[in-house]
Amino acid sequence: MYAAALGLVLAILYLYTGKLWLPMLYHFGVDFLNYAVNGGIKAQVWSGTLSDLVSSLVSIVVPVAIAIWMMTGKRKLVIDENIERLLG
Repeated sequence: MYAAALGLVLAILYLYTGKLWLPMLYHFGVDFLNYAVNGGIKAQVWSGTLSDLVSSLVSIVVPVAIAIWMMTGKRKLVIDENIERLLG
């Protein structure tokens, strides 16, 4: 689920800015920080603790909330203009 939430944020970032390098840089930063904190690539194992539940909820709810917020108001107009420009 975390990968889908991150993909949602990256898509919104691309549609809002119209630039591909910004989501790429963001993805690099996320990967770099994950690698630096964990000392390498490690699969997350669900142990059923409250900490795991909170971590999972935050890593999914926050990106989805950001995406929903970005698709409202003037931000949505900017996204719509960029979609027209990118597809046009």
